Formats: sequence, C-alpha cells, structure tokens
Amino acid sequence: MNRSIRQLLSCGASAALVVVLANCSDAPTATSSRSPQDPALARAAASQQDDDIVAGEILVGLNDDADAPALAKAHGLGVGHLGYAGKFRVMTVANGNERAAAARLAADPRVAYAEPNYIRHVDAIDSRLWAFFNPGGLNMSFYNDPNGRTGSIGASYASKADADEDNVEGYAAGGADVTIGSIDTGVDFNHPEFTGRLIAGCDWYSQAAAGNGSATCSDFTPYDTPDEGHGTHTTGTMAGNTVGVAGVSGAAPHVKVLVQRVCGTAGCYTSSIVNALYAAADYLDASGNHLVAVNMSLGGNSESTSEKNAIKYATDRGVLVIASAGNSGSGKVACPACDANAISVASTTWQDALAAYSQYGSGLDISAPGGYCYSNTTEDGCIFSSVVSGYTGGRTYSGPLAGGTYAYMMGTSMAAPQVTGTAAIVASKAGLRGSALRSRLLSTTDDLGTAGYDTKFGYGRVNSYRAVTNTSLPAGQ
Repeated sequence: MNRSIRQLLSCGASAALVVVLANCSDAPTATSSRSPQDPALARAAASQQDDDIVAGEILVGLNDDADAPALAKAHGLGVGHLGYAGKFRVMTVANGNERAAAARLAADPRVAYAEPNYIRHVDAIDSRLWAFFNPGGLNMSFYNDPNGRTGSIGASYASKADADEDNVEGYAAGGADVTIGSIDTGVDFNHPEFTGRLIAGCDWYSQAAAGNGSATCSDFTPYDTPDEGHGTHTTGTMAGNTVGVAGVSGAAPHVKVLVQRVCGTAGCYTSSIVNALYAAADYLDASGNHLVAVNMSLGGNSESTSEKNAIKYATDRGVLVIASAGNSGSGKVACPACDANAISVASTTWQDALAAYSQYGSGLDISAPGGYCYSNTTEDGCIFSSVVSGYTGGRTYSGPLAGGTYAYMMGTSMAAPQVTGTAAIVASKAGLRGSALRSRLLSTTDDLGTAGYDTKFGYGRVNSYRAVTNTSLPAGQ
C-alpha cells in the first residue's frame, strides 16, 4: 500500500477536484465536466441558498433571569417547550414569520440568541473497501468501457491510497472498552454487523415530529428506516465487524455505539441535533466514561448558535464532534462541521484526490476516504457498508452473514465515520481523549496537496495505523 504523501499515476496527474485519466490506456475515465444529472452539481446550486427551516418554530436561548411566558407574550409567540435539560427553548410563531421573529427576539436584552430551526441533510450521494486495503487497480473492474475492455484495471495505472486501516487489526481487537455516538437517521438494530454493541438513545426526530414537546425517549426507538438507511451505513463504516478485509471492517469493529436518531424524510431538525449533542455529551458508560466522539454525517449552510453551544458543551467534556464537510463541491465547509470546535472531514477518492463533490475551505480539519463512483467502472470506487433491511435507496447486496444487507454509497458522510472509528481505537489503545486525541488525529495524517495544512485536505488524509501507533509503517506495507 502507498504510504507516500501523494502518488501520481504513471501517465496522468491528479487534479485538485477531479482526476482526469482519459489519456491512460488502461485506466478508468472520470469525466472532468459535470452533467446536469450530477448530484454534486445539484447540491452546489442548493448550497448557495438559505437552509430550509421548520415551519412555525424558532430556537431561543434565554438569559438566566428571563421569564419565558412573559417574553413570548410580549412578542406574540407561543411559549413552546424546552429542549434537552432546559438548554434552549423551542418557541412557536406563525408560519412564514420565523426569520423575522427570530431577528426581533435576538434584539431583546432578555434573549441570548434566537434563530430559525434549520433543517440539515445527510451527506451521502449515491447508492469497496479500498479505504481499508487498496492493492491498486486489481480491486476495480471495467464496466461498459467504450473501448470494449473488460476485467480488472491494471495495477500499474491505479493508485494504492488508503487509510491503512487493515494494518491496525491487532489494535482494532481492542475498542470494546470505549463508546462512540451516531447522530444520524438511526441504525438497524437487527443487523448482524452490530450484535450486542448498539445502545439505544433517543429518537429526537420522531419526538420533534410529535410537535408538542411532550414526547419522551421512551416513546420512540432510534431505528433506521428502509427509505433512509444512511445511519446504518455510516455506523457500519465506523463500527461494522464483518464487511471488511484482513479481519477489519469498520474502523473500530468492537466499539459500542450510542445511537440517536435526528434525521428522517423531512431532513434533520437543528433542535433534534442539538438535543442529541447535549445528551451525547452527558452520556456515561458503565465505567463512568464519556463518549470518545460522536459522528454527524449531516450538514447545511447556516451557522447555528444552538449547535455551536452544544458542540462546545460536548468538547468541554472531552467528547469529539466529528462532522462531514458537505457535498456541494463548494469552497465553504458546511455547518455544523464549520464550527471551530468540531472536526470537519472532507472526502478523498481511491486515488487520494479530493472528491469532486466534497466541500472544502477555511477551517477544514482533515480528509478521509469517502468514495467516488466512476462512470465506466463497477461501484467499487464507492464505500461498501451495511444498510437497513429492506433498504429502498438503491441496489443492495447480500452480506456475509444471513440477514445482513449492504450497499455502496459515496459522500463526505462516508468519510467522517472513518475518522470517528479511528478516534475510538486511538482512545482505546493509546488512552487519549479530548484535545489530545484531536491533536493525534490531525498530526498523524498522510499529507496531501500543498505541503502542510491546506484548505482542500486540511491536515491530510487520516492514517489509522499512524494515529494508533504514532509511528509509520515500513515502506511497501
């Protein structure tokens, strides 16, 4: 496997956003221009617009001595209900007046902040495990090649870039002593990848959909649904235990996962995300330890003070918040990954290039394999992982265990859990948490792009082996 900072192909160089290999006689073609059907192009247009918001709701942080009913009455609002542990309040307003009401409230001295209840979206684009072990072109094949070529792509034309995750198999046998969090669409609790390792947190999405603030965790379970599947896929990437090679699948195949559902068919409400962040930060395992990290493969355009406060609350307790940078291809990191206290993750391809869809920009922290599906090859350029039984979002495959369903996806959603899973193993084997763990992850990457930090790859592409051991592999491994 390649341990170099960047490997150029023998007859073509990797570009910053799209790898063009048309001149290589035995290499797959990745078109440099995007068609109108390209999901990244569609998302790019959307990225320039304001986020959608939940109709009739605003999120309000009150100063300590503020009286919520009096404040609501003064502004013609409904008093609404409290968020997690009273950290914020969801007030109600006439539909269509959310932004104006939030602006008026923000100017009231009794109010610390007020903002719409933004709707985020999960960051996967499409429906192998090169991210863990990439021997070169031999694990990708030609498909509908215009020149009639079939079979495996020649190894001499393919990159060997991966995150060295197969080399931590001896270390990854650990991890059972730590817990990480999934804040997503929920997880399939019956999937064989996770037997005995999932902890049911709250389904904040369904509680929010109930609308009156009276629903509790006991009313819902954070199960993934067939029309979503995203949370099961991201959790498989960071914590699955059979889909991989060389004894490793998810980056942390023995770790426990606290599952919270914040996303559904309507998107991911900021109020739900914030509730989940506070709950994750307060969670203690049987040994009294906090979560190592939470994974949030979701995002939007607008900065949220509610999210910012919740992220700081988590990081102040040593819980890393790892979030996807977004899939619009724009030069601005999506939020909540945009927050300085979060770890923002861009997506790389199997050639260690920045994926064309990946957002990047100032404040980007790190990159990780997120996949890129080439037009004339198999799906192997994407990330293969578990999905919920009955998944309807795309083509599925029978897994190595009875009852397991799997699919290929690509996106910064697939990149972030590579970092979250790595964080779990580092915490388990090196004993690092919080800021020390963050520093280890960012200082042990494979540097890509401009030497040192840059806004395309952050501090580089995650290297699991180096992060766990704080050393490099011998050449050729």
